[in-house]
Amino acid sequence: MENRSHALWAGFFTLAMLCATVFAGIWLNRDKTLRTEYQIVTTRPVSGLNPQAAVRYKGLAVGRVDKIDFDPDVAGQILIAISIDPDTPITKTTFGTLGYQGVTGIAFVQLDDDGDAEHAVRIASVEGKVPQIPLRPGLFERLELSSKKILASTELVTERMAQMFTPENQKTILGAFSSTTETTTRWRKMVEDLDPTIQALPGMVQQTDKTLASVQALSDNAAQLSQQLTGLTRTLQDPNGTLNRALTTVSTLGEHFQSDTLPKISTLSTDAGASMRSFNQTMEELKEHPQHLIFGKPAPAPGPGEAGFVEPKN
Repeated sequence: MENRSHALWAGFFTLAMLCATVFAGIWLNRDKTLRTEYQIVTTRPVSGLNPQAAVRYKGLAVGRVDKIDFDPDVAGQILIAISIDPDTPITKTTFGTLGYQGVTGIAFVQLDDDGDAEHAVRIASVEGKVPQIPLRPGLFERLELSSKKILASTELVTERMAQMFTPENQKTILGAFSSTTETTTRWRKMVEDLDPTIQALPGMVQQTDKTLASVQALSDNAAQLSQQLTGLTRTLQDPNGTLNRALTTVSTLGEHFQSDTLPKISTLSTDAGASMRSFNQTMEELKEHPQHLIFGKPAPAPGPGEAGFVEPKN
């Protein structure tokens, strides 16, 4: 009987020590950090998010999720109560997203900011009202939305492909293939016809090279001729050149001709005219009195006061 009472007391003592150890562990490990309460508001699903989940700001742990519940005032809206370190720069542009740890599917709240969190306006706490932070779609949710759009586009493309391959369109496509085959055959025949011309191309290329060489030689000769003409032009344009000396000589001869020779020619012409007039008078007299050529010219009749003058009768 005494042994049983000792065993009973030993059991009570063991249980008491176990309870005291658990209580001490809870007491020592309790969170004594003073945090600020916020609410994350969303109408999106929060799969994998549970109370006591971590809250991170730009990857740093700043708090935890306290409670997840429906909004009693707005149907379909979910309120996520979180507590965050008061030093966390929560501003009016801060938003939340759901992140997932590895492949376990355990979600946590990721906070981020659109602007400069250090200079942005912080959310002011209103008495009796918890500040609210919007929840935006996370990476997996965006992928899901994109996948839905991709699936819808794929279905649309599939439907259009099905419409494109209707019996009528199949006939059209087969006809196009037939036309393509005929065109290919014609092109092959054209290539075969062009084969002799292609074989003759090397000779034509060589002849073209020779022609180009001749043209190049002609161009070089033309360049040399141009240089010679340029030199000749410079020589002719030289003030002491042959052309300028010849022009100077011609100008001098012209001046001498105008100042000396022309007056003499004019005088000679005048004398020749007088001689011709005298000659003409002599010839006229000979025509009228040819005897003068034999007997000479008679003496002129005496004038008044001269011997032998006879006064004419009226």
